[in-house]
Amino acid sequence: MTNTDEILDEAKRLEPDPPRSKLDDYAEIIWALRRKRKRICAIADFLVGHGIHVGKSTVARWLNTHPVPKSDPAARQLSPASLTPEAEHRSKGFFKNSTDSNHETTRKYNIG
Repeated sequence: MTNTDEILDEAKRLEPDPPRSKLDDYAEIIWALRRKRKRICAIADFLVGHGIHVGKSTVARWLNTHPVPKSDPAARQLSPASLTPEAEHRSKGFFKNSTDSNHETTRKYNIG
């Protein structure tokens, strides 16, 4: 065995260092939120809401220094998610027919 092979074997036996960022433990959560197109400030607010004290600049720097994980093709969703019954009910109330007689046609604001 050559000196290089011995050094390589020793390097492979070393234990990995602990995470340097407090967000490394939450990488899966952060990437799940990013896949849902959540903004950095929303991710920071979500983490703070769950007891992880972090600022949006920390989340932004963490996202810039960590590569996007490759998604598993089997896990990739091919069709849009089905609505829950509650969400479907709420959407029907939100998207009313525009021919409704109660529809307000006057402007509330005097804009240009």
